[in-house]
Amino acid sequence: MRVNQSLKLPDKVKRDEPWPTAEQIHSAVVEKKSDQLDPEVPPKISYKLEVDGRLKSEYPTQEAAMTVALELKRKFPQIRVAIVDTKGPKRIAIELPEAAA
Repeated sequence: MRVNQSLKLPDKVKRDEPWPTAEQIHSAVVEKKSDQLDPEVPPKISYKLEVDGRLKSEYPTQEAAMTVALELKRKFPQIRVAIVDTKGPKRIAIELPEAAA
């Protein structure tokens, strides 16, 4: 099915404005790249929360990750929860204490 509609143009077309030069386009691209992370600065996130084998969230300290992991394990004791250290190949499995289970 073909629909015939007229093309709607803006009321005022700005024809007097010049096109941007290559230098202006290049400077706009450079400004956008400055918002990206600096590759020489290490990330501050060093611990990730792993739930049932999938990484879910990130934390700056092991204590913060441990607090969230224990809270998750208390709410849902059947899931596997672990803390992964991103600076090294270290993985800490979280288990509830026997008295709380």
